Amino acid sequence: MRRRLGICAAMATCLAGLAGCGVPAGGALGVTVDAAGNPAIVVQMCEGHIDGATLYLPDPDPDREPPRDEDVGQWEVSPAVDGFSQFSFAEGGNGWRLVGTLKPRDLATRYTIYGWTKDNSWSAAHLDFSQQDLKTLKPGTVLVPEREQEGNRSESLEDFKTKTCEEWS
Repeated sequence: MRRRLGICAAMATCLAGLAGCGVPAGGALGVTVDAAGNPAIVVQMCEGHIDGATLYLPDPDPDREPPRDEDVGQWEVSPAVDGFSQFSFAEGGNGWRLVGTLKPRDLATRYTIYGWTKDNSWSAAHLDFSQQDLKTLKPGTVLVPEREQEGNRSESLEDFKTKTCEEWS
């Protein structure tokens, strides 16, 4: 009996340790706008790859397990992205395709977008933003998450392409 309890305790400890681990982020996502003001997603992977991206409305109850997030849009890409990529919210492009429909977004509501792999081996760091945030962007600028603190910052698309991986290491 003691042996069974010891095995059960060891297994519970291992499972608890695994539950605390997340999918490693090997890059970042950002949002930009094209010349017509239409939003586009940019990806810069520094390690690994991603197969898709999901835009969602986070569960308003941060303590609920599992969370009940509401998907707003989902895109898949082929082949997987292991460097830079950019695609339109509405149409996809560059190997990305919209899966299903893109739901309308409210100006003031904050949404989250993140990149993922089908096998949960890699992810791209998420970005929280509102449609109002996108109204302040100009073509050639990207809204990205702050690395060391809460919030977002804008940077040039060129800096996003060349400096994201420098900051990542």
